[in-house]
Amino acid sequence: MRDILLVDDNRTMLMFMEKMLTKRGFNVITASDGLQALEVLKVNAHIQFVLSDWMMPEMDGIELCARLKSGDYSRYIFFVLLSGKDDQDSIINGINAGADDFVVKDTHVDELDARIRAGFRTLALHNQITEKNDELDGAYATIKKDLESAGELVRRLLPSQKKLAGVELSYVSIPSAQIGGDMLGYMQLNEDHVAFYLLDVAGHGVSSALMSFSVQQSISTNSDKGSIVKTQISEPPYYEITSPKDVLKQLNDIYLSDDENLLYFTMVYSVLNVKTGVLSFSSAGHPPLVWLHAVTNDAEFIGQESFVVGAFDFVEYQTAQIQLEPGDKVWIYSDGLTEAENGKRQFSEEGLRQAVIDLNHHSTAVQTDLLVNRVRDWQKSEQFDDDVSVLAIEWTGYSEGDQTCNTQLSTRVNAQFFK
Repeated sequence: MRDILLVDDNRTMLMFMEKMLTKRGFNVITASDGLQALEVLKVNAHIQFVLSDWMMPEMDGIELCARLKSGDYSRYIFFVLLSGKDDQDSIINGINAGADDFVVKDTHVDELDARIRAGFRTLALHNQITEKNDELDGAYATIKKDLESAGELVRRLLPSQKKLAGVELSYVSIPSAQIGGDMLGYMQLNEDHVAFYLLDVAGHGVSSALMSFSVQQSISTNSDKGSIVKTQISEPPYYEITSPKDVLKQLNDIYLSDDENLLYFTMVYSVLNVKTGVLSFSSAGHPPLVWLHAVTNDAEFIGQESFVVGAFDFVEYQTAQIQLEPGDKVWIYSDGLTEAENGKRQFSEEGLRQAVIDLNHHSTAVQTDLLVNRVRDWQKSEQFDDDVSVLAIEWTGYSEGDQTCNTQLSTRVNAQFFK
């Protein structure tokens, strides 16, 4: 790369400089003014070095330099300005126009040669950096495409059915990037029991997303044999539904961190008896659930003080129970929602509780979307800094009009089905 575009309106000077630079091993192409120089560069895309006189008709060296150094020009040009003046104002004007170097015409040929060679070294370094950046841009585009594909696959893991026997459901799951560390889901364990869960893996990105995917697969393995959520027994029905605390305990054993893997997650796992309205749940370092009472249209927090999953080997979890009434809702969410910020303020758990009450006159199917939009409006931004997930579960009431089942039946059913 030793091509130079030499620009000068003085034919004698042009021929002298061309001959001198050619002897020094440079490939010289000439132009008589700035306009002609632009045409030469247009048809010679390989030229990136311009040595131009200052004073010329049609377009002088300053204007030519400004054109070539503008952000609209198609390629990088190393520009050296030649001038018969060596005063400070001339040098400042040339540099302000974007010139990379300023050379007085009577400069010794050896010095001019040295400056040109230094310019080519700078140009070579610039091109190397540009090439590396292009490679990085290509790699980033590939990674971005892969992440978008991975994000789409994760979205396909989210439930599509919004109604189960005795239950109406609504949820929103929004990763802060292409893929996130939140995961939620629900499944029919048997005719009478439905399980719900929501987990939030620490951090963001690929590692968090892979762990959330892995946990989802561990939970959704809903076979009667070797399943986390069901335990095989020797007598009919040949399985027991695993209690929420034991589901979390097994997950903690599976995903216990070591020195190389420091990922952990918060989680709520719950099981609803759709005939009795008894909800059993266990929480692992997760924000409290919101229990909205249909009769009073009031909401309260329910939760447990507990450790996250995957951080400590000594953890014991507890199963708690509440008795729902027909129309009651339970909300499970990740802290990306309550920790949304407006200045120094956070939306907060109390803000979420009040929003749940305010939105209760809408149908369950749209309440989670309305809640997320309320937080967006509150923080004055469409984007969230953290993954956001929220799941609303409404118990619609006793099936087939059977309202004789209450505490006594609840006790009998749980004794039968929970390990």
